[in-house]
Amino acid sequence: MTMDIPLLAPNAFFLAFHATLLIPQVFLGIRYKTWGFLFGTFCGHVLEIIGYIARVQMHNGESKFVAYIVCLTIGPAFFSAAIYLCLARIIAVYGEKLSRFSPRTYTITFMVSDFVALILQASGGAILGGKDPSTLDAGLAIIKTGLAAHLVAIAIFVALAAEYGFRAYRHQHQWDYKFAALHKSQAFLLFLIGLAVATLCILIRTSFRVAELRDGFDSKLADNETAFIVLEGVMVALAAVFLTIFHPGPAFEGRWGEADFQLRKDSKGRSFEKTHSDPIPLTAV
Repeated sequence: MTMDIPLLAPNAFFLAFHATLLIPQVFLGIRYKTWGFLFGTFCGHVLEIIGYIARVQMHNGESKFVAYIVCLTIGPAFFSAAIYLCLARIIAVYGEKLSRFSPRTYTITFMVSDFVALILQASGGAILGGKDPSTLDAGLAIIKTGLAAHLVAIAIFVALAAEYGFRAYRHQHQWDYKFAALHKSQAFLLFLIGLAVATLCILIRTSFRVAELRDGFDSKLADNETAFIVLEGVMVALAAVFLTIFHPGPAFEGRWGEADFQLRKDSKGRSFEKTHSDPIPLTAV
């Protein structure tokens, strides 16, 4: 299988690629104070770097399978977390009244789902790293469950985000006037496109990993390094590129914090934020 002796060139390339992209991500995150987004992308890049270091070492005959499988499996979940955080602020920019759910609900729901998927994948990897061969099947099953949970969460996220985008497009007269400048901004439009492409790349990659491990590490797909390079390495790299080039910091023109939402609610269960108009009926799509 490709996990035994990976090719050197593509793995060294992805290692250098993520190490390079980490620099502008840190700079932009600090510059625009997009702390949550920075945390997600930083962890994602670091895990990708560790994972590809492990694959380079495997090419040289070292036993680094567990480091590779754990880091490259859970790394993209952190990029997903960064993407999830953006949706809440996009809703704030166009209007919470247009959304079926509050930004708070979207964020908590998808962050919890991401956390559960991470725990499952990491736990499965830890079991694979144990010395008891009888637990290998259990470890693989847990990893596959975590990947499946990640895939389901991304698919639901795509559906809900697309539904909100459709509703916002249909009701442009309801857009929040406070962010009118962003509505007309070319940079913000490119950010939305970049975010959509990055999400699609993570979706494709996670679908591939679920299919790859469906029949275990010795399956025909798991032994296809070309498929791994294209559908794992390239897809995650493209997602990382779009999350860097179309970073939310410049796109929000310094208003990332202003588009945030309140995690706390008052004693009556209402958000501390105020809306500027009544919400449109949920049936008005």
